[in-house]
Amino acid sequence: MSEFPTSPDRLRSMDIERRLPLAELARILGDGTRLNVLTEGTLLLLLSRPGCVDKDWIGQHLDARSPADLRAFSPGQWLLVSDHLLDHAAIAEALREGMDVVDQSHGRVRLELEGRNVQTVLAQATGLDLHGAPVALERSATTMIGHIGVHLTQTGADVFELIVMRSLVESLVEEIALMCRHPAGPA
Repeated sequence: MSEFPTSPDRLRSMDIERRLPLAELARILGDGTRLNVLTEGTLLLLLSRPGCVDKDWIGQHLDARSPADLRAFSPGQWLLVSDHLLDHAAIAEALREGMDVVDQSHGRVRLELEGRNVQTVLAQATGLDLHGAPVALERSATTMIGHIGVHLTQTGADVFELIVMRSLVESLVEEIALMCRHPAGPA
């Protein structure tokens, strides 16, 4: 028996309430850039020792029918990103020989930025060269935007997906909105 009695009122106060990461899930920013919060889907962090497994090994062990993108995160780490719900337990079982799988779906937020100025806007706050030619879709990198760590992926010619810790998403959106109001263009 617990030394701390648990009353029905205390149990109700411990209920977890699921909240949206931002009040506005879609908006148009100052320069016409569209920002969408992608609230559905799955985000899994795949962890291994650097050099032990590679993208091909992961692909061989994952169910090819799972609609998901595998993105490099850091040495020995990948993000498995999907717009659909994935079976975390089945993926963890399939990869158990070489990796650990951590569900990050509720701890990180996916933002989609789209617009003709999106590369210029993002280039103001990161040291990455986002204007590389030709456009290589599915380019990913972990970087800083201002003081916030972000996983950045180019998913279209003028479309980027940003993955950020949930607790920092409001600050990141405010920073991006400010950059869109004052885009740095050619002098």
